[in-house]
This record gives sequence, structure tokens and C-alpha cells, in this order.
Amino acid sequence: MSINTNSLHEYLNQTKFIVLATNNEQVPIVRTLASFAVDNLTTYFSTGKKTDKVQQIKSNPQVSILFQHENQEIGSFVNATITGKATEITEKIELEKAIKVLSDRSPRFKERVDKGEIDNNIFFRIDPQEVKVLDFSKGLGPNAVEILRV
Repeated sequence: MSINTNSLHEYLNQTKFIVLATNNEQVPIVRTLASFAVDNLTTYFSTGKKTDKVQQIKSNPQVSILFQHENQEIGSFVNATITGKATEITEKIELEKAIKVLSDRSPRFKERVDKGEIDNNIFFRIDPQEVKVLDFSKGLGPNAVEILRV
């Protein structure tokens, strides 16, 4: 699959899981997230208020998120990494938007919202600063990498 800036949004939204990278005392920490949604290039996610990632983001809000589809062939392999600043969502209007986009993406998340099961969650927005697309259909090495400044 070849990817360009026009198909990037579709690729991001079709990704089942993302990998979030944070820092813990200068050591990178990665974890998989399923509760996320992308609006343009801004990524929203929720997590438990008492998770380690919350403290890591508060200490250092610079994060990276990897979007990659499963079972790709090497010749058409694609992934995208968004690097940006994670910010806790506290304003009511933006919190409502985050809950809506997460609910629209995930019936399971919507079910949790409807049952009032998100009181112990915290919501973040990742504002992109750079998007790096790796696309092996364009060749290997430097030819396969495109960096979009946002």
C-alpha cells in the first residue's frame, strides 16, 4: 500500500492499535493503546487516571505515537509516526469532543460512556509537530521516508 498525504488520514483512522512512547526518567517507555481517535492529525486518547503514563506525560509531554497496520508485505509496508505534545483535556467543550470522537470510533468505548464507566479516566490530546511516514513502495532507505512538518 502506498501512502500519500491525501490517504494519510484514512490510514491513521483504519489503524486498530497505536503504540504510545513516553519517557520515564530519560528511559523510553512504550505501550499499546486501543482507546484512541484521530481528528485530522490530532490524536485523542483516554487512560486510567492512576496509570504511569499520566505521570510520565505530566513530567515530559513530548510523545510519539506509531500507527501501523498488521500483516503487511515488505514491498508495500507502511507506517506513520506522529511526534507531538500531549496535553490533558480539561475544558468541557473539548472534553465532550474527545468523548464523541472516541465513542464514534469504538462501540466499546461508547458503551462505557453510556454506563458511566469513564469517571476514573483522563483524556489527552496530542498536537502533532511532525509526521514521519515510512513507505517501502517508494524504495528502501531514505527514499522510503517522508517527514511532514505540522
